[in-house]
Amino acid sequence: MADLSPLFVATFRDWVIICMGIAVAAFFVVLMIITIILGMLMRSLLQKTSTLLDENVKPLVSSAQRTAETARGTASFVSEAAATPIIRTYGVVAGVRRAAGVLSGLTGASNGKPQD
Repeated sequence: MADLSPLFVATFRDWVIICMGIAVAAFFVVLMIITIILGMLMRSLLQKTSTLLDENVKPLVSSAQRTAETARGTASFVSEAAATPIIRTYGVVAGVRRAAGVLSGLTGASNGKPQD
């Protein structure tokens, strides 16, 4: 290669440094603009999501809670109105049968003697 003067090399080096500085500054500005745009888009998305939750999901959850409480009340009512009287009646019938058996001697209380 031809003999390059030190002045040419220094000038070329200075121009490369200046061009790289401008490129880095431009890249930084573009990156900042993209970051700001993405931030604004994310804020808008969060606002729309919050609105969607407030308008659609919260009433749905409230309705589901009311339905669950209604089902709980129905189960309690059925337990009190149907199951409890049946269980009490069965207990009374079992007690009467046992008492009748003891009184008739069919299934009387053991007297301590082993039965053959």
